[in-house]
Order: sequence, then C-alpha cells, then structure tokens
Amino acid sequence: MLRSIVVSFGLGTALLAGPLAAQQFEIGPRLGYVKFQEETGLENAGMLGVDTRYKLGSHLALGFRLDVSMPSTDGQYFSAEMAFGDTTLIMQVQQPITLVQYMATAEFETGGSFSLFANGGAGGYSVRLDPQASYGVNSVTEWGFAAGAGLRIRTGGGTSVRLEIQDLIYTNFNRNSLNPVEPRFAPVRFPDVVPTQPAFDGTAHNIYGAISFIFTPGGR
Repeated sequence: MLRSIVVSFGLGTALLAGPLAAQQFEIGPRLGYVKFQEETGLENAGMLGVDTRYKLGSHLALGFRLDVSMPSTDGQYFSAEMAFGDTTLIMQVQQPITLVQYMATAEFETGGSFSLFANGGAGGYSVRLDPQASYGVNSVTEWGFAAGAGLRIRTGGGTSVRLEIQDLIYTNFNRNSLNPVEPRFAPVRFPDVVPTQPAFDGTAHNIYGAISFIFTPGGR
C-alpha cells in the first residue's frame, strides 16, 4: 500500500510537469553499473534506467526513476550435489534474474554550468527469477532506497550530462530466495569441499555508478 503511494507520487510528478511548465520538466536515459554487496549472491551487472524530474526552482527538483538490470546469481553460493552410485558430482548453479527498481526522487543542486548535486529516492525493488531454473517463489518485492551525489555538466540547448554514484539500499534481501537448487540436491556429502555459506537476510548496500543524458523539452 505504502509503496503504491510512493510510486503514484512519482508518476504524478512526471505527468503533471508538462502542463505546468515544459521548461521545468526534464527526462533522459541513464546507463550504469552495479557492484552488488557480495553477500547478496548477485554478480555485478549493468543497469539501464530513465529519469523524469520537475524543477521546483534553480536548486530543487522532484521526480521518478525506473531501472532494469539482468544480473546472474553467483554460483559459489548455490551448489548442487548429484550422486550416481559411488560417483558424486558437485556443481555451482547460476541463474539469470531480472531486477527492477522504481523510486520517487528528490534532488538538490548548486546550479551553474558545472553543478554539484545530492539526491535520494524511496520506492521498491522487484526480483524475478528464471522460471525454468528456479522452484517455489518466482518473484520477490521489497522496499528500496537510494542516496548519492554527482556532477552535472550543462552542454546547452536544455541538454545535460550527469555523472553520479549512489548507494542502492535493498531492505529485507534474502539470498536464499534466489537459490535454484532443490533441497534434495543440497550438497551434504563432502562438507570440506562445499563449506556452508553463512545466511544473508537483511539490508544490502550496493554501489552504483552511472552516466545519464538529460533533456529539457522546452529547450531552455
């Protein structure tokens, strides 16, 4: 319920921006790379996103962001054991997942041709597992947040290039929900070969770096 309110607020901000003042509305694509916290069991991956933003003045803006990434799970956290008589095969199992995050955002910037900014966001993230590789639950949705800073370079004609780094915060992240290995294939025969990995169920902090290209429809 609360997440729906946050998302609706973000979408409403973007949709109302045009009629209010086109020159105050900004939109643009973003290309980034995420270094996931190691304990999440996710391999680092690229991320594509889009930003919409409505400027309340020369320093403050509200908006909405949507991001999509397709990382793979790290096989060292998900091992399987298959026994054939006196032969035992131990394998590291990976699967591709789809990660979507969506947030209402707020940003403060110093202004000028070279402008420093700090921003934050609140919303949610959804993890969808490969239905052909997983069993049980196929998707998980939880609260997500972001906080970061960067540099904005105005190139003229209402166009800007932005460089930023953020902490993507995923709450209630349970690595075991990504496990594609059925319990009957769990490795138990050789504990020295496949040591037990400590469970991870909590808040994950992921480092995100990105470059984005922002356009002002009003051209100012």
